[in-house]
Amino acid sequence: MRHLVMLFAAISMGGSAFAAEPVKYICTLDKAERIIEVSYSSEKAAPCAVNYTKEGATQKLWSYEITEGQCEAKAAEFAEKQKSWGWSCTQEASTSSAQ
Repeated sequence: MRHLVMLFAAISMGGSAFAAEPVKYICTLDKAERIIEVSYSSEKAAPCAVNYTKEGATQKLWSYEITEGQCEAKAAEFAEKQKSWGWSCTQEASTSSAQ
């Protein structure tokens, strides 16, 4: 019965009963820090944007209107690029997945 209720909730919410999981990478080199973060404009995984914070200034690097997963892929790709430049990047654990 519980699965049926969850299925109904998913259908009534446009196919997605769960909010998009936040994605955030913290990259450090010496005492410098960079943040790569995916932001969502709704509870769905699209539309989304990949933001990059460097020296206190945040800029939007990419945004996608329709395709789910693109922002997460671009954020991971950019974190790997940071690593190739000598930065140490770790992905922060999602607070909602721990529940």
